[in-house]
Amino acid sequence: MDRTPWTDQTPSASVEVVDQEAAATDIKTDEAAATDVPILMGMDLDVFNAAKEGKTEVLRGHDPQHLNQILTPTGNTVLHVYIAYAITPKLVKPKEEAPIKPTSVVVVEDILQVCPTLLWQQNESGETALHMAARHGCADIVELLIRTAKARRCEDLEQGTAAFALSSSSEEEAAYWNIYIRTLSKEKDTALHEAVRFKHLDVVEILIREDPDFSYPPNVAGETPLYLAAERRYKALFSEILRTCKHPTYQGPIGRTALHAAVIHGDEEMTKEILNKKKDLAIAADEKGWTPLHYAAFYDRASIVTQLLEADKCSAYMRDEADKKTALHIAGSKGHVRVMKQLISYCPDCCEVVDQRRRNALHYALEKRQSRIIDIIMMDTWLSNVLLNAKDVDGNTPLHLLNAPLCTETPFIVYDKVDKMAFNKENMNALDVIEAKDSSTFKGYLANELKRNGASSGHRILSENDNDGQKLKENEGGEDTETYKNIRESHLIVATLVATVAFAAGVTMPGGYYQASDQGNGTSNVSRQNVTAPSNGPTPGYAVLSKTQAFKSFYIFNMIALCLSW
Repeated sequence: MDRTPWTDQTPSASVEVVDQEAAATDIKTDEAAATDVPILMGMDLDVFNAAKEGKTEVLRGHDPQHLNQILTPTGNTVLHVYIAYAITPKLVKPKEEAPIKPTSVVVVEDILQVCPTLLWQQNESGETALHMAARHGCADIVELLIRTAKARRCEDLEQGTAAFALSSSSEEEAAYWNIYIRTLSKEKDTALHEAVRFKHLDVVEILIREDPDFSYPPNVAGETPLYLAAERRYKALFSEILRTCKHPTYQGPIGRTALHAAVIHGDEEMTKEILNKKKDLAIAADEKGWTPLHYAAFYDRASIVTQLLEADKCSAYMRDEADKKTALHIAGSKGHVRVMKQLISYCPDCCEVVDQRRRNALHYALEKRQSRIIDIIMMDTWLSNVLLNAKDVDGNTPLHLLNAPLCTETPFIVYDKVDKMAFNKENMNALDVIEAKDSSTFKGYLANELKRNGASSGHRILSENDNDGQKLKENEGGEDTETYKNIRESHLIVATLVATVAFAAGVTMPGGYYQASDQGNGTSNVSRQNVTAPSNGPTPGYAVLSKTQAFKSFYIFNMIALCLSW
C-alpha cells in the first residue's frame, strides 16, 4: 500500500489545524474585546476582614495613598465596611472622668488618619460614610464624622472639587461641615432621610442640631424627612424635625404633603402640630385634587375634619380633579354621618356645590344606598329644600337614582316635598325608570310604594306593550300591570299542578290499603295494590304502611303541599 500521499499530507494538515485554532482564539479575543464586558473586582479578603473587625494595624500595612481605591463591587470603602459591621455602645459620661470613647469611634478615627479622603468618598449609590452611620443608628460615629468635617478643610484640588460639586445647590457661604451633612446620594437621600427611615431619634437630633437651616428637599421618590416621619407615624422624630428645623419641607410623593399623611393615618396630634406651623396646608391638594379634608371625609376622621375646617373653611368647597367631588360628596357616598354633620355645621352652604355631573350629596347617598345620610338631610330644613329635587346633568333628581328598598327605612318617598312626578331629559319620572328596568321583587315593591304616595307613570313615552301605538293606560284603582298579570297567571298554573299531584298522592297511598278477603283465606288482590287484612289484624281500609315513620312523614308533607297550593 502506497503511504506516500498520507505522509505528504500530514504536515500540511497539522499546520491547517493550528492555523484554525489560532484564528478561533483571535476571534474569541476580538469578540470579548468587542463586547467590552466589565470585570468586577472585589476587595482583598484580608483587607475586608480587617475592615470588618476594625484592625487598623492591618490597614496601615497598605499604601495609604491607595487605600481609598480598595473597594467592594459596589464601591464601598473600608470605612463603609466597618460602619456596616460596627456595634455601637451607648456613650457613657461618668461624673468626674473624661468621656469614654467607644471602640467604634476610635477605629473610625484611626481609619480616617490613615486615609483622610475616605470621609468624603461615596460608593456607587452615592452614599458617604455619614449616610451609612445614620442608617445604622451609629450616633457616636455620626458625631465624629461631622466633627472631623469641621476640623478639616479642602487641601487638594480633587477633594475640593468633589466637595463643592456636592454643594452646588447650597449657598456659597455654607459651612464646610454643612456641605457634608447635605450630601445627596443618587436617590437624593440625605443622612437625615436615612436616620428617619430607620427611626434613629438620637441621630436625627444630631443632624438637625448641626444644620437647622437646611430645608431637606424631597428625594427621587418625592419623600422628605418630615413626610417620612408623618407617614410612618414616628411621632417623636416628627416633633423633633418640626420643632428644631427652621425651614422644613412638607412635600411628599404624588403631590401630597405631611398633612395628608397625618390625616390619612388618623393622627390628631401630628395634624394639630402641622396646622399650628403652616395652616395653608389645609387647602393643599395632591395630584388627584384631594385636600386633607377629602381624605378625612373618606376615612371618617370626624375630629380631624373639625381641625381642618377651623384652619381654613375653604377646603369644604374645593373639588377634586377627576369628578369634581367635594368632601361632602365623599361623606355622602361613604355614609359617614359624623363627618357630614361637621361639614354642614361649619359650612352649611357647601351642599350647593355639585360635581361635574351636577350631582349633590343626596344623589350620591341614594345611589350608594346610604339611608342614614338621607335621614340627616330629611331632618334638616335647609338641606332638604336645597337637595331633594335638584337635577343632575341628565335631569335626574335623587328620586330617579333610588335603586334600593330604602323606603322601608326612611320616609323619603312619603315626604311631601319630594317631587315624585319630576321628569329627566329622557322624559321619564322615577316610576318610569323603575318599571323600565328588569323586574325584581324590591323594584316592584318600590313601584307600589311610589304609586301609594301619589306617583304615576309619566306617559311621555310609548311602551312596547301598547297596541296600535296607544299610550300607556293609567294604572288607577290599583290595577295590575301586564308584568304582574303574567306573574299571577304563572303562579296559578303552578299552584294547580301542585294541588293535583298532592291530591292524587293522598288518594293513592304508597303500599295500598288493607282489604277484607273475598275468600277469607288472607290473600290479597295484587292488581288493586291492596292487602287482605287478617282476621285479627288491622281494620280493612287502613294504609298498609301506616305504622311506619316514612309514611307518617309522607302524609304530613303531602298535606302541607295541598294546603299551601290554594
